[in-house]
Amino acid sequence: MLTYNLKTAIKFLRKNKAFATINLIGLSIALAVSFIIILYVVNELTYDSCHSNRKNISRIITHYANVDYTTAGTPYILSATLKEDFPQVKSVTNTRQIREFRIKSTDQDIHVANPVGTSSEIFNIFSIHITSSVGNAGFLDDDYSICLSQSLANKIFGDEDAIGKDLTIIIDNEEIILRITAVYKDIPENSSLKAECLVNGTWAVKQLNRSSYNEGNSDINWTDNYWTTWVMLDENAHSDHIEAQFRNLENKYLGKNNILYSLQNLSEVYLKSENIENTGQKGNMKNVKLFSTIAILLVLVAAINYIILSTAVYIGRINEIAIRKTNGARGSNILHQLLTESILLVLLVLPIAFFLMMQGLPYASVLFQKQLHIIPENITLYILVYLSLTLLIGGISGVYTSLWFSRQKVMDFFNRQASTGQRKNYLRSTLIILQLVIFCSFVSSMLIVRAQHQYALNMSPGFHKHNVLFIDIGDEFVEYNALLQEIRSNPNVLMAGGTYETLPTRATASAEFPSAENPEVMVMVSIFDVDYHFLETVGIKLVEGRYFSENLAGDSTSRCIFNEAAIKKLGIKDPVGKVFLDTWEIIGVVNDFYSGSILNEVQPTIIVMTNSFIEQIAIQYLPGTLSSLLPSLQDKWNELAPDVPFRYSLVEDLVHKLYLKEKNLTLVVSLSALFTLIIAMFGLFGLTLFTAQRRTKEIGIRKVLGSSASQIIFSFIKTNLLYVLIAVALSTPITILVMLEWLNNYAERIEIGWWIFALTFAIAALVVVITVLAHSYRAARVNPVEALRYE
Repeated sequence: MLTYNLKTAIKFLRKNKAFATINLIGLSIALAVSFIIILYVVNELTYDSCHSNRKNISRIITHYANVDYTTAGTPYILSATLKEDFPQVKSVTNTRQIREFRIKSTDQDIHVANPVGTSSEIFNIFSIHITSSVGNAGFLDDDYSICLSQSLANKIFGDEDAIGKDLTIIIDNEEIILRITAVYKDIPENSSLKAECLVNGTWAVKQLNRSSYNEGNSDINWTDNYWTTWVMLDENAHSDHIEAQFRNLENKYLGKNNILYSLQNLSEVYLKSENIENTGQKGNMKNVKLFSTIAILLVLVAAINYIILSTAVYIGRINEIAIRKTNGARGSNILHQLLTESILLVLLVLPIAFFLMMQGLPYASVLFQKQLHIIPENITLYILVYLSLTLLIGGISGVYTSLWFSRQKVMDFFNRQASTGQRKNYLRSTLIILQLVIFCSFVSSMLIVRAQHQYALNMSPGFHKHNVLFIDIGDEFVEYNALLQEIRSNPNVLMAGGTYETLPTRATASAEFPSAENPEVMVMVSIFDVDYHFLETVGIKLVEGRYFSENLAGDSTSRCIFNEAAIKKLGIKDPVGKVFLDTWEIIGVVNDFYSGSILNEVQPTIIVMTNSFIEQIAIQYLPGTLSSLLPSLQDKWNELAPDVPFRYSLVEDLVHKLYLKEKNLTLVVSLSALFTLIIAMFGLFGLTLFTAQRRTKEIGIRKVLGSSASQIIFSFIKTNLLYVLIAVALSTPITILVMLEWLNNYAERIEIGWWIFALTFAIAALVVVITVLAHSYRAARVNPVEALRYE
């Protein structure tokens, strides 16, 4: 029976090439896009699944209760304290990425992307598979030991055995000789722990002590949260009980600092850290849900297409099915045959969809802002999900027509045959409207997201958005003053000044300070480190007071400038001239400015002078002179630092990067609307084709009775325009509810105007009219005599 059904299905598809082609294209597009999204979703949801003990692994989170601030940063000393005071903790370690880390080589120094300072207990907590080693444990117990990933070891030594060999490491321009004690398999890319090499945490401590404000005691200071602390709990331990014990630890070592510790399970670290600072690479559960919804809607549109076209095509098979039933075929035989045709069609689509997916992956990686890789550990899961989705579409798409035809009695077919051409199919109309609702929702959402993106790019952030560039000089650039003087002497440069971070920036240092009105209330304030003339260079304007001055020695050590938000939050009256916390004299107040995205409100900010943390030089240049300015800047750079690459960024590019997520979301929703449109257009095109064939005799009679070609064309179009109007009416409240929730994430946002939905209607109506017009025009031009002969 299966062989017979397959032969019949193949014969049907050959005979109905238009039906098969339209569905193949629609399903291929829907499945290809869905496969890409599923790849992204599976990779996101399986993050950290490579670590076998993940259910017992947690990260310590630090909460600042008074200022609603949460960070993954913890003090270095916390891990040793937990090991000593908490018997439920089986293993504990802290990790920190080491900056400016290079491996010395005879040809060219090798820059390591993720060198991590930690302890040997890292191997007890995470699933790091050792390929070769000295001994079985304690690989980082010695301060002068190093463990390499397999790819880094191969890069340095090729096929040679790396174990026991010495490497010359450069940290902050200081050479250190470390011995290789272990080589491990590359940590999978969907892991929160990323490390090309592991070294003893002592080197990260020394680096911090050289560069921080803590006067060289970061390893014993309870307030310097520069480390990530990982713990593996006993299987019988309860996180609630441990967090209750944290209160005693906080009181003992932190006093009344309003700092609270909590546990975050490893399975939640990647996708549930949206509001946690200093967490490293993190995903977004909202994006996972959004893209999953898009995939479901695209598959739904394709399935609807199949049902619409099937009901139209299968009407032409009434005689065939009636004869088969007359000859004794059961309803189950008809059901199996039609389901076989449906499943065969989607199985034919599967390799085409997979091919299109592979072609689209590079472009999708740009949209998702991350590389979409086929992770070997997930291969089985990919296959199961892809195959299940394909078969599900085939089964669901064919179930309606299959059940309907298989349950009809023989006489019903002959009684209906005369009326099927004009009989109103309310289910089909509902499905068409549902397709258009999905399309209209995508279009109006795209228009709203695009409007918000343009608003973010065009609004004033409180500083210059044009004609400013930043030169990245890195940490401890010894020729800073000489380079700055050369830049200022350039005739195309209006002004220049140093800073720690660019503006805009994605992160600034923060600290909590007591309110002037109520010292018990703490306020989280950003600290912005600058040099002379930076504020003037980037166009942050004074509200009162003055800027920093090179002629006043005290400005470099004991004076500061506040923005308006900081003055307001801290409750300081008449700020200029007052001494803040017996440390800084307030010499000026500047306008509020967005140091980051408008997702967040303007941050209260204290601007201080620094001599130790200058890593960028801001340059305001004459408009139209960038092409001549850059070569001269690079020439001066090569004279002063020939061994360091010249890196710069334009303020326009930084602003665009800040809102790259909104730009990509616009593209994602636009592409979703486009794919929905293509699929729906094919369906509507096919439906019009089959409907025109069924109405040939009706059209001939109407033309004999005096109907013009335009009247016949309008009879095709008016119903579809009504569908569009209903779809826009139904999609509008849905879109408003969803997009208002999205817009509420922004401190500055647009208002949703009526024009968005009017434009949506115009776009949908135009598409529908163009799609329907071709076949309706052809049908209207048919000779009435030929039409009346049509059978």
